[in-house]
Amino acid sequence: MKYKLLALDIDGTIVVEGTDTIPKRVKKAIQQAAKKVHVSLVSARSKTDLEIMKDLLELPPAYHVLENGAKVMDPKGNILFNLHIPQVEVQEMLNVTNPHFVEVGFCIDNHWINQDIDTSVGLVTGLSFTCSDYIQGDLLKQALENLPTKYYVYIGRHWLDYNLCGVLVFHRDAHKGNGLQFIQNELNILPEETIAVGDTGFDIPMFEYAGIKVAMGNGEESIHKAANVIAKKVTEEGLADIIEKYILNAN
Repeated sequence: MKYKLLALDIDGTIVVEGTDTIPKRVKKAIQQAAKKVHVSLVSARSKTDLEIMKDLLELPPAYHVLENGAKVMDPKGNILFNLHIPQVEVQEMLNVTNPHFVEVGFCIDNHWINQDIDTSVGLVTGLSFTCSDYIQGDLLKQALENLPTKYYVYIGRHWLDYNLCGVLVFHRDAHKGNGLQFIQNELNILPEETIAVGDTGFDIPMFEYAGIKVAMGNGEESIHKAANVIAKKVTEEGLADIIEKYILNAN
């Protein structure tokens, strides 16, 4: 099979979570892959933070999924759609979840901001909740599920502190699978011609649209179960191994 699209999560896949330090071997492998296939970053990062990673990788123009699929960027840097959450719904979420989180952040106007802000002055595409444990995380998720509007909710290990629980909330149609499918339709690429790589349950929706479904060795148990390939950990440059095997050294 000749693969045509490489869809990459960023944090926990390309770089260690909480950093922008790209291992030289990983960066080289991604750059070499971009000469053979379309390389798309598929991330929950904000537009601003994803552009930083794109520039650090020195990638050619391409489609990218950002803010977990709330937005897709075309090769010219244009945002093709924006699935935001209305301000009144944001306030409803905060009201019902307040007892269950210790910190809340907002993805608003292309930035993730971890502080209380006036959400009426911009477009909110996502919320991040830090919970003291999984019990509080589950209670928070249940509170959201009781609201009249449904959302795409992820509950799992916290992205910065694995001793905490993290809950991310987006528009119900804002997930990485929909973003990846949009790119495939734009490029006329089939799922079986696609390799998707990630490390959390947030990345599993990509697997529906990929022939090679890669979970990083440092990934959560849920994504290991959904994958058909397990790579080495991000700290062991597992992504470079995958790119070399399936793209650079493929017959």
